[in-house]
Amino acid sequence: MAALTYRLRIYDGQYEVLHKRNYVVTLDLDGPSLDMALVHHLQALTREALAANEPMDSPRLEVCDARTGAVLLDWSGA
Repeated sequence: MAALTYRLRIYDGQYEVLHKRNYVVTLDLDGPSLDMALVHHLQALTREALAANEPMDSPRLEVCDARTGAVLLDWSGA
């Protein structure tokens, strides 16, 4: 599959943090480097959330279709 544009949403458990910000990335969901890319994004967004005084005890990402908003991947790095 080719790399496509997706929207990332970051959560602390069930609570969406940084919800007023829009994070759009280009990812290949079938590529071998997907986990490394998601680790990088999760770390960067966790740092940004902590800087904004958001709680981040259990961070996770949702990778969503950029047009429809449908959740394609729920990823915590575990």
